[in-house]
Amino acid sequence: MPYSSPLPTTTSIPAAAASTVSTPISEEMRELMPSKPSHQRLPSLNGRHKKSTLGQRIAAIPLIYKVIAVILVLAVIGVVLGVILSKKKHVVANAVYAHFVVGFVSTYTQSDWTNDMTLAKQTGIDGFALNIGTDSWTDQQLQYAYAAANQLGDFKLFISFDFSAAPDFSDYNTNMVPRLNTYLKDSAAALYDSGKPIVSTFSGDSFTSWSSVRALVPAFELIPFVQAANIDAVGADGAFQWNSWPSQDNAPIDSTITTAGDETYLSALGGRPYMAGVSPWFFAHYSNTSFNKNYMYLSDTLLIDRWNEMLTNIKPHLIELQTWNDFSESHYIGPLHPDNTAVYEGEASTWVTNMPHDGWRRIIKSYITAYKTGASPVPGSDGESVVMWYRPTPKGLTCTDPLQPPTGYTFPADSIFAAAILSSPATLQICSGDSQCTQTDLAAGINQFAGPFGAGQPSFKLTRSGQTVLSGTAGLAINTANCTTYNFNAYVQAWP
Repeated sequence: MPYSSPLPTTTSIPAAAASTVSTPISEEMRELMPSKPSHQRLPSLNGRHKKSTLGQRIAAIPLIYKVIAVILVLAVIGVVLGVILSKKKHVVANAVYAHFVVGFVSTYTQSDWTNDMTLAKQTGIDGFALNIGTDSWTDQQLQYAYAAANQLGDFKLFISFDFSAAPDFSDYNTNMVPRLNTYLKDSAAALYDSGKPIVSTFSGDSFTSWSSVRALVPAFELIPFVQAANIDAVGADGAFQWNSWPSQDNAPIDSTITTAGDETYLSALGGRPYMAGVSPWFFAHYSNTSFNKNYMYLSDTLLIDRWNEMLTNIKPHLIELQTWNDFSESHYIGPLHPDNTAVYEGEASTWVTNMPHDGWRRIIKSYITAYKTGASPVPGSDGESVVMWYRPTPKGLTCTDPLQPPTGYTFPADSIFAAAILSSPATLQICSGDSQCTQTDLAAGINQFAGPFGAGQPSFKLTRSGQTVLSGTAGLAINTANCTTYNFNAYVQAWP
């Protein structure tokens, strides 16, 4: 029990006892009387008397009260400093960020940023990694982003320099230093880790001027995406692993994701911060006259497979979701923008239009909570959910597309994939069109399930103890007859 001491008490004197009889006092008697008590107001009180009186009062306070007073003052100072520092620093652990490509949002307004950040926060995402090149709109969009984050509160940002898109970063005095000086120290939205703001990259293995950059800007923690073998060469404080899809030497393979890449980075880092990538999909269909990128990675069950690896095996310091808005590679989890199709890069509109991915955020939300708490994934505040995703056509269907099918197109299964996020066991039935149906019994938590792939609109029914608790029909019909473009993007929908 904490030490306690009785507080000083004031003794009340009855009025009758305090009164006196007025009698004449001789001069001899007056000289023998004590002077006025110090607590009575004197006719005149100069500064010297004030100091003396205050000092006497302090000296009269018991030692225990002086100690308590000092402790209380120090505690108040600590709280005040903590509040002040919390507005500038955000120390992270088990935090999740989403990769945001600034190069795609030349037409964004601050309200667009606010809308995206609000959706991200509702998913449990802590902030955005702002991938930037040297586009003419970069600085304006950074201003909008940081203003929106500051206004929203508790949403953090850090810059990720895209060396693959902007080799001009070699001119760091022009393209890096001014932005770092602005956003590392002047914004409450800056993301801090271990007492320093984070800076990241996409690529940049050959950039060897980080020491020169550090000399010109506030101290920061460098967590770039470079090859594991180059972490020390670039002077990194940690590392980010971008390759979150099944591949070998960047080529598609007929295999599910493993943790081999993560383990290579963890070994090279030797205990330094590791930021792992988590992605739901990958498909691009660009001709050799544009980006020359026509391939896909096997992604049927990638999102849940990858998250399970994070929770059970890797348990990284940070996670970066790939991505919020990279429509060009079909791994976006942010909203579509039918009113602003300028955000779709080039030909990407042919495989992105009417292909929402918002439903994946239901799954991600449950996994983020599990990652932060150490618990198993369970339904979030939205309650029990069913999420379905599937391609619009069979992989073997021949389209009248002048461009060939993407490399890796034979690897995915012709199936309708579903995840049920349940609070207790239930039975899920999935039907493809009007005929083919299959069902399975599922446990509490997150369950993954594949159903038949046939022409028509997929539907599902979730039952428990013979009662239907949730059902729905997807908005996109599977087309098995003909097609004009090879589209291996996913259509994603969640219920309720």
